[in-house]
Amino acid sequence: MQEDLTTCAGAAGPGSELGRPCLLIDGVWRRFASALNLSNLLLICVLTIVGVVVTRGIKKGEFNYNVDETQHAVTGLYAADLLRDHPLRHPIQYTYRYYAHYPALSGVLHWPPLFYIFEGLCFLVLGPQTEAARISVLLFAFLGLAFWFRLVKYLTNEWVAALTTLLLGLRPCILLFEKTVMLEIPSLALCIAATYFWFRFLLEEDQRAFAWFTGFESAALMTKQNSIYLLLFCVLSVVLLRKYRLFANRYAACVTALALLAVSPFYIAMYLIHWPTVAMDLAGQHVPIYRSLFFYPKVLPDQLGWTLLVLSALGMFTAHYWNKRSGTTALMLSWIVSCYFTFTLIGHKEPRYVLYWIPPFLYFVGGVLANDTLWRRGRVWRTLALGLLLVMTLRSAWSFERPYVEGYAEAARRLTATGKTGVVLYDGDLAGNFIFFMRANDPERRFVVLRKALYVQRIKKPGGSEELIKSRAELVDLVRRYGVRFVLVSDRGTLAFQDQRWLRDLLGTQQFQLSATFPITTHNEAEVVHSELLLYENLNWQPPTDKNLRIRMLTLGHDIVVPFSELFECERAR
Repeated sequence: MQEDLTTCAGAAGPGSELGRPCLLIDGVWRRFASALNLSNLLLICVLTIVGVVVTRGIKKGEFNYNVDETQHAVTGLYAADLLRDHPLRHPIQYTYRYYAHYPALSGVLHWPPLFYIFEGLCFLVLGPQTEAARISVLLFAFLGLAFWFRLVKYLTNEWVAALTTLLLGLRPCILLFEKTVMLEIPSLALCIAATYFWFRFLLEEDQRAFAWFTGFESAALMTKQNSIYLLLFCVLSVVLLRKYRLFANRYAACVTALALLAVSPFYIAMYLIHWPTVAMDLAGQHVPIYRSLFFYPKVLPDQLGWTLLVLSALGMFTAHYWNKRSGTTALMLSWIVSCYFTFTLIGHKEPRYVLYWIPPFLYFVGGVLANDTLWRRGRVWRTLALGLLLVMTLRSAWSFERPYVEGYAEAARRLTATGKTGVVLYDGDLAGNFIFFMRANDPERRFVVLRKALYVQRIKKPGGSEELIKSRAELVDLVRRYGVRFVLVSDRGTLAFQDQRWLRDLLGTQQFQLSATFPITTHNEAEVVHSELLLYENLNWQPPTDKNLRIRMLTLGHDIVVPFSELFECERAR
C-alpha cells in the first residue's frame, strides 16, 4: 500500500490536484503505522481486557459500599448541578439549599473536590445514573494503568509492563474499587502518574518531569488525603539516591510553591471548618501498638495472594540480576516502605487504605517472571507458569462480582411519580443511595428529603450523636410543622434511638396509610439489614407551618436554616 501511495503521488506531481490528497493519505498512514507499535498494541489489549471485565454488570446494583459510595454519588450530582447552574453570586446559599433538599453531601468538605468535578461532568454528559458514576472511575483506572505501563516499560520492557498492568487491573482488591464509586482508584491512578514522572526526574534529572510530577501530586492530594504518602516516598527516595542537588535551584522552588498554592485553599478551609470531624475519622479506635504495626502486613496476602506475594519476595532478592537501571530497586522499596509507615501512623485502618503499595510488589513479580537471565534453562517452565497465572487471573476476575443492593431506586421512582410534592421523612439504611435516586428522578426539585429529623451523628455514632425528638408529642408536632407528607422507613434493623421507635408507633395510627413496600435485595452485603422499605402517606397532610427548615449540623459550627418558600420553588437559583 505504501508503494502504491508513493507511485500515485509521484505520478501526479506534488503540486497537482491528485498529488496533494495522495501525499496527505500517505502522511496519515505513516503516522498511524508508527503509532501501532508493539508497545501501544500491548497497552490497548490490556486496557480492553480490563475494560470488558470492569464493565461486566455495570448496570447491576445501586450505591452501597461502606456507605461512603452513596456520599460520593450524591456529591457528584451536586457538582453536576453546580456546573450547570453556576451560582457565582451565592454559592454558599445554593449549597445550603441543595443540602436541605438532598442531605447527603459529606464529600463537600470531608474529601477534596477533584473527583466530584470529573464525576459531575460525566453526569452532565451521560445523565444522572449509576453507570455514569462508574464510568468516571473506570476512566481514572485507565489513566493509572496507562501510566503504570509506561513506568514499567521505562524500567524494563513492554512485555513486563503488559504482564504487571494486567495483573494490577484484575487483582480482586483493585477490581472491587474499579467497580464501585470510591476514591481509591482515582487517587491511586493520579499517584501512579505522579510516580512515573518522579522516577523520570530522579533517574534522568529532567526538570520538566518534576513539573509534571508536582501537577499530578497536587491532583492526587485534591482527590483524597491518603495520597499524602507521596511526600514520604519523595523524601526516602531522594535520601537513598542522594539527589539533594536537584532541588537547589529556583525552578524547583517555584514549581513547589505553585503546587502548594494549588492545594492550600482546600486544606486550609478543611482545617478551619471541618477538622474535628476529619481528625476523629483519622484517629479511629485505640488499638495496641503491636496490632497497629502488623495490621497491613497481615492484609497483604489477601490483597496479592500467596502466589504473587512469594514471587514478589523472590523478585526483591534477585532484583540485581534483572533490574536494568541502578536505583530502581531502592525506589520501589521506598515506595512500599512509605505506604506502610504513612498508613500505620493513621489510627483508622482499613485494608483499602494501603492499596497504593500493590504496584511495586507487582513490579517485582513481573521482573522475576519475565527475565531471561533467571530462566535460561527453564523457559518452557516459565511459559507454563505465565500461562497458568494469566488463566487463573482472568478466571478469577471474570467471576468477580462486587457487593450490591437493589430496591432504593424503585422507591424513589415510585415516590417522584405520584405527581405530588412535599417533605419525605426517611429513616433507614443507605440514606445517600435513596437521596441520589430522588434527585435523579426529580429534576424540578419538588421534594425535600428529611434525613436529620429524629437524630444526628458525626459520621458514625461513636463520634458523637444527638437525639432531636424528646417525646411522642414532639414527633407529632414536627410532622405538622414541617409538613411531612411521606415517610419511608425500614421494616426492621437496629433502632438505636427511642424516637425511631416512636415514629414507627405513629405510622401504625390512622393518620398514616401504607402506600407501598419495596423489597431490598442484596448480594454479599452484610451492612444492609432490612429486607423492605415501607412507604407511608400522611392522610392529614397540610403544608409546613414553620417558615424555615432547620437542619442540625454537628460537623459545622452552626445549623443550616433555609426558608420553606425557597425549597419548593420550581425555578432554579442562578
